[in-house]
Amino acid sequence: MADVAEVTIIGGGPIGLFGYYCAGLNRRSVQLLERLDRVGGQLEHLYPEKPIYDVGGYPKITGHDLVEQLKQQAFQYDGRVRTGIVAQQLDPLHEGYRIHTNRGLYESPVVIVTAGIGEFIPRRMNIPAIDQYEGRGLYYVVNQLSDFDNQRVLVVGGGDSAADWALAIADRAKSVTMIHRREGFQCHADSLIKLRSHGSVSLIPLRALRAVVGTHAVEAVLLQEASGTPLEEPLEVDRIIVAIGLIPGTQLFTEWGLTMAGNEILVATDMSTNRPGVYAAGDIAKYPGKVKLMAAGFGEVATAVEAACRYLDS
Repeated sequence: MADVAEVTIIGGGPIGLFGYYCAGLNRRSVQLLERLDRVGGQLEHLYPEKPIYDVGGYPKITGHDLVEQLKQQAFQYDGRVRTGIVAQQLDPLHEGYRIHTNRGLYESPVVIVTAGIGEFIPRRMNIPAIDQYEGRGLYYVVNQLSDFDNQRVLVVGGGDSAADWALAIADRAKSVTMIHRREGFQCHADSLIKLRSHGSVSLIPLRALRAVVGTHAVEAVLLQEASGTPLEEPLEVDRIIVAIGLIPGTQLFTEWGLTMAGNEILVATDMSTNRPGVYAAGDIAKYPGKVKLMAAGFGEVATAVEAACRYLDS
């Protein structure tokens, strides 16, 4: 026997939670399926203490606190939230779809995919001599900012995640050095201005992590130029945050027959996909002029729910 609702949301991150709220606001029955053991997505599982700056009404809020606010907003409406559910197959029915999962069947005339980048796995250095220091001063996932109190920290990466971590620890660390193998840093301009003006932060382009030095824990690092030329002078550090991106896991949606652009689902202006009754929003959705901000994702899923309601009514 399948669980049935008018709207099924695949993915329980911030965008999925807001979609759940929007469905409730429209008085539609809704069920949310989340692959992990709790909702919250990347913010809850990878970045619970990471400050978020780009959500309207919150000049600064941690990932965990934002998720808690979204849960409070969403769960004022009745519905079903299922965690530990891995969506595996999407089959068309006469009216709607049947979703096969690792824990049974779910049916719905409307499916909204808010799966972010799918299975979010931090991209690793994949250098055993470096990766062996994970848990001994090297971090791919940060759970406690207090780990960096009064520490000399190296942040590896030049994108938004690396910049956000550098800013998050800048006021508590002894020093922060951020390196990037490219000439320019790809983070938001505002973040770059704040990093450059902070007295504890040093930005070094055209540098890459070559090796970690330490008997039992991180004591120093050896760097190299972007060209591969080793720099022999060690840089003394106590902690390393590697923020070089996440590995997308969205192959499933190709198997569902959705039109993809790389790792993203192509959508129309109402967030509809090439399959009737299937919508996508958030990082997984692609359209001309796409802006990958959480604030934009909230608008996208609200649009998707409104379009889904018109579809249901028709």
